[in-house]
Amino acid sequence: MVALGLPRAIFNSMRNFQPSPFQAATWLPNGHFQSIFASLVMPVKIPNYRREILDLPDGDIIAADWVDGDQEAPVVVLIHGMEGSSHSRYARLLMNECVKRRWHGVVLHMRSCGGLINKHKQFYHAGWYEDVKYFLDERLPHSGMTEPVFLLGISLGGSQIAHYLAKGNSLERVKAAALISSPLDLGASADFMSNGFSRNYVIKFRKTLLEKYHLKAELIDDSSMALKLAKAKTFWELDNAATAPIHGFRDAAHYYAEMSAKNCLKDIHVPTLYLASRDDPFVPEASMPQMSEGFLTSLLTEKGGHVGFVNQYGKSWMVPTIFKFLTDY
Repeated sequence: MVALGLPRAIFNSMRNFQPSPFQAATWLPNGHFQSIFASLVMPVKIPNYRREILDLPDGDIIAADWVDGDQEAPVVVLIHGMEGSSHSRYARLLMNECVKRRWHGVVLHMRSCGGLINKHKQFYHAGWYEDVKYFLDERLPHSGMTEPVFLLGISLGGSQIAHYLAKGNSLERVKAAALISSPLDLGASADFMSNGFSRNYVIKFRKTLLEKYHLKAELIDDSSMALKLAKAKTFWELDNAATAPIHGFRDAAHYYAEMSAKNCLKDIHVPTLYLASRDDPFVPEASMPQMSEGFLTSLLTEKGGHVGFVNQYGKSWMVPTIFKFLTDY
């Protein structure tokens, strides 16, 4: 269902978006198998990236990895997920599709990601959209790139994009966007991942964040933080130990309440796809938008895991579905 009051052209495009049916691989019997195969096993070549180091207005740095397309071709800007990078398999898949179409593509890394440790003590969080804003509102125009922009966010990157779409100057540059397997209610996702096998994902994130903490220990200047991080077994404990204090929140509850993307969906005025699976081991089904509303088109599959969506041939159904949505506008 699409809300009334939208411009007719946008309404018609959203109404006409008809993705091909998703037949999940039967040999990946649940969301965990889908997630793990897509992130660790699926064979995907690494694009021939061109790296650019961006100097940010506040003196920090991030990395942008590019694939170059034809003159006047669209630009796909991808924000990766937590502890991800341009080498994550989902990023490779999406950037390889850009290469195939001869579009420009860029993976804009969060601070401290992509093998580049940033200069400030801050890392990143679900509501930190300022670097996306700088890149789209200042960096691209000043570099002479005036082509239309498609904005993609994976998992936590989708949360950052939702904040930008609602609070930044998205109407000036962004033609369409997609949020893939993104947690919209941070507290609900933290609760969901506090039990069962999903706790193993938290441990994986804890390992890489702890490694970064040690690299930035002098900047952070809090010896107790490493001990708290090392003991963290849930996202509540991890965010209470590091994310909240480093980024100026009272605690994890304050961070979740302020930065959950569900708070800003109503303020998005760019055609945006929310793509997720009901068996996502990171995001509880109840926190997903069950219906399309306003500029948000909600597409929920029964199976697919977290950024999985592997079909019966071992291929990604996600990639053609996202690009179909983008090219429908």
